[in-house]
Amino acid sequence: MEASFKVKIFSLSKGLEILDNVRLIRIKSEDYNLLLMPGYMSILGEIDGSIDFELDEDTIHYENIVAYYVHSNDEFSLLLKEI
Repeated sequence: MEASFKVKIFSLSKGLEILDNVRLIRIKSEDYNLLLMPGYMSILGEIDGSIDFELDEDTIHYENIVAYYVHSNDEFSLLLKEI
């Protein structure tokens, strides 16, 4: 069994979305680029840019977002700020 993330995405318009079996997360923000893989250290931060969630056979892409995230124990939570 390959290691994977559980992803929770919170937004006011769509509520809670849960993604299972996410293989990697790619964050492109104004100040940095970050690639998260299972087993990565705990981290929190702010995104002003885009994020990709790579699943087995699909990629989910969010572009031009402002959001806050936390990653711990292979669980990634994203809180989208909607303007």
